[in-house]
Amino acid sequence: MSSTTITTGAATPAALDAGDLCEAFSRTVLRWGDAPALRASDGSLTLSWTAFDQCMRDVAGGLAALGVERGGTVAMLLTNRYEAAVVDMATLYIGAVPLSVYNSSSPAQLGYLLSDSRTDVLVTEAALEPKARQAFEGMATPPLLVVVDGGEATGAAAASLSELCGLGTPLAAGVRPQLTPEDLITVVYTSGTTGEPKGAELTHFNILEQIRGLHSLGRLPEGGSAVSYLPFAHMGDRLCAYYMPVVTGACITYHPDPRTAADLLPEIQPTLYMAVPRIWQRLQNAAVAKMAEATDAERAALEEAVALGGRLHDDRVAGREVDAELAARWTAHDPVLSTIRRAIGMDAGELLFTGAAPLPPETLRFFAAIGVDLCECYGQSETAGIILCNPADRPRPLTNGLPLPGVEAKLADDGELLLKGPMVMAGYRGKPELTAAAFDADGWLLTGDVFRTDEAGYYRIVDRKKEIIVSSTGKNISPVLVENAVSSACPLVGSVVCLGDGQPYTAVMIALEPEGTAALTGGTDPRENAQHPEVIARLTTALRSANEGLNASEQVRRFAVVDSTWLPGSDELTPTMKLKRRPIAAKYDALIAQLYGPPSDTVVDVMPAGARA
Repeated sequence: MSSTTITTGAATPAALDAGDLCEAFSRTVLRWGDAPALRASDGSLTLSWTAFDQCMRDVAGGLAALGVERGGTVAMLLTNRYEAAVVDMATLYIGAVPLSVYNSSSPAQLGYLLSDSRTDVLVTEAALEPKARQAFEGMATPPLLVVVDGGEATGAAAASLSELCGLGTPLAAGVRPQLTPEDLITVVYTSGTTGEPKGAELTHFNILEQIRGLHSLGRLPEGGSAVSYLPFAHMGDRLCAYYMPVVTGACITYHPDPRTAADLLPEIQPTLYMAVPRIWQRLQNAAVAKMAEATDAERAALEEAVALGGRLHDDRVAGREVDAELAARWTAHDPVLSTIRRAIGMDAGELLFTGAAPLPPETLRFFAAIGVDLCECYGQSETAGIILCNPADRPRPLTNGLPLPGVEAKLADDGELLLKGPMVMAGYRGKPELTAAAFDADGWLLTGDVFRTDEAGYYRIVDRKKEIIVSSTGKNISPVLVENAVSSACPLVGSVVCLGDGQPYTAVMIALEPEGTAALTGGTDPRENAQHPEVIARLTTALRSANEGLNASEQVRRFAVVDSTWLPGSDELTPTMKLKRRPIAAKYDALIAQLYGPPSDTVVDVMPAGARA
């Protein structure tokens, strides 16, 4: 069991000790005033903190006029746009509960979420309005509809944000709701990789204690900038591109297309940013490409700097003391490294999270070598986001860090991480049985994730408890470990699924990364690329390399490339790019059968046939 308290000298945001988010917001408005708060990535709109406050009060008046009362619920079905923050804060200011739902939800799923959350008003936009109305058809009592950009939308309670504002009397300037830390700040629905989504009820205390904990670890910059590009329904975006900026005064840039969000980074140079490993790998490739474009002298200096930084990183991983001379030599190269960081948008980064899946060690090492400090952490919806984090002053690479202050953590006999602490949810909305099942008899949250700890008390995730593969020979195999090894071995891999439960050997299915593959083949058709000889050759070589770091039962014997691109929110991936293992198994059952059948044109052997026995 462990509990950690760490204090650093990081500057303290004025809103850090607020009792609720509305108090934090009011302090930030006073602190930052006319500084930019919300902006669109295309430059079409910028709101200062003062303007954000005024707009929020107008919207709060409109929601109240629609009958939203204290304890009511306002849901949002929106792309990444400033109205999400305005509506969310306005909802809190009238004592109601805001939440977001995934845009990729089917009408039936959306109807379930709206009913389960007891939504009174749904706020959406014109492009998503048809889906909302389809969802309403299956509901006994559908919520009122607000279309923020609907123009002439018929049957909506309000067809624009300005129309919504005109329905009621704005909240008076300076007026704040009387909230307690135990009041709900949102309901975050699990993305539904298995079973029906469950709504984790989170309180103001959950969120603010988490932010205070990150600050105590030296992990919270004041001011700066953030980017909202992940689904607003996901805890990662809510935390890093809404709650944290509200407390620290960071300007939030909204970008509606996650596929192109990384292209904005050189312009924005965010101080606060969260990305999944695939994005960090893409930025790594961009950095390597920039280095290749440098002059011979510049490239030599960069290569030397990266080599020195890599050695420093290796020492940290091994727990060795930092070599002062080596560190000084590396620091002397910072001006040339800064050119690469600026080129990929990472030169101002202070709190750069990597999450949702393990980051390949090679990618972590590269960023450390160029002076980009990626913060490895761990959390889930039930823990209000982050609950384990590496301290800024003594991170331990390749771990998820230490428990935040006030958090108790321990491992069950089977390695499952159990948690108690101020970030743990109040429960699942309207589901007392599922809430009870989420905790053991002593009140520990059952995370469902298997961890290991090292001699210094740092935690490292090994796998999902329910996803461990047991081969036909009785070997336990971590699919995440195999998938991580394959993904890091080749940039052509977009997504990879490890198979082998009840089978004599391990196999994988690979969905190609479209941009990198197109650059290699010159074509964009996923069917043709899946059969391209150069693609197959590179993947085969990469898998053989990956196998060198895996034990005999984990090593990949065969693979197949799917003939489609897997996108966030598809049949195969959640909106946050987690694998939907059961739907994948059902959809690709024929291909999986081929991986364990006789040789075919679809299946590629990584090892000789005799090695699969």
